[in-house]
Amino acid sequence: MSYDFHITRAEFWPESEQSPIERREWEAVADGHSELLQAGFFDWNDIGRQPVYAISGEVISFSWRIGRVDISGIITDRVMGIAEGLASQLNAAVVGDDE
Repeated sequence: MSYDFHITRAEFWPESEQSPIERREWEAVADGHSELLQAGFFDWNDIGRQPVYAISGEVISFSWRIGRVDISGIITDRVMGIAEGLASQLNAAVVGDDE
């Protein structure tokens, strides 16, 4: 079973819709970040096509989903540092699946 992290403004990530990070807001921060690269798209049945972002040299993806940013892959110190920086820019926090 995988363990993912999330960038969210909610106390508990499943409640992200109550204090959402807007898609356009996320994409502006992601597109402006020097270490994130757009790495394709994911087609969700309910919310449509969403860009996926990656970090060169890392096995990781960042993707927006209904008020939060999901982080999947191998979490290294570098990845966590970038994720925490992104969260700070979004006035949010990085939390794990069990938080």
